[in-house]
Amino acid sequence: LAATTAIVTLAYFLHITPFYFIIKWIPKIVVDLGFAASSAAGIVVWTNTGGALGGGLFGLLTQRYGVKPLTIGMLVLSAVMVTVFGRTPPDLQRLSFICAAAGFCTNAGIVGLYAMIAQAFPTHVRAFGTGFAIGTGRGGSVLAPIAAGFLFAAGYSLQTVALTMALGSLVAAGILLLLRLEGG
Repeated sequence: LAATTAIVTLAYFLHITPFYFIIKWIPKIVVDLGFAASSAAGIVVWTNTGGALGGGLFGLLTQRYGVKPLTIGMLVLSAVMVTVFGRTPPDLQRLSFICAAAGFCTNAGIVGLYAMIAQAFPTHVRAFGTGFAIGTGRGGSVLAPIAAGFLFAAGYSLQTVALTMALGSLVAAGILLLLRLEGG
């Protein structure tokens, strides 16, 4: 199961990176766009609200469609929305909508990855495989704000940093194409 473990761990690591980039950098980005720091709280609320809706709707959709194609689709949409986030205009209402949509897609992708990771392992090693993949993959949540910070410090624009981080979801989607799941 080494290949399966590597695929799901790497996919989770790569996708969790853009999710945490948005969540952790919203306050600084809102201030950099010229708004009061207190405005960032509302944007974070919209991001998390979108995330909750995305996770819930994703769960409902899996009753009709396969987890793998839905997850891959959400990862691709996540890459698009994180890229759009990087092109955010200085408008709080539009930023709220964009962040809600990004939260929706990224969190739906995470929910899909959880389901795929569990399906990827036989019952007798499921707890270990799932724990390893998610535990190790969480390194992306640590790396995201640090990597973004280095990119910003090096002089890269929000557009470039967001695009770079969004590539994590896109590459994760490609990697998941290599994963074989029984039943879809």
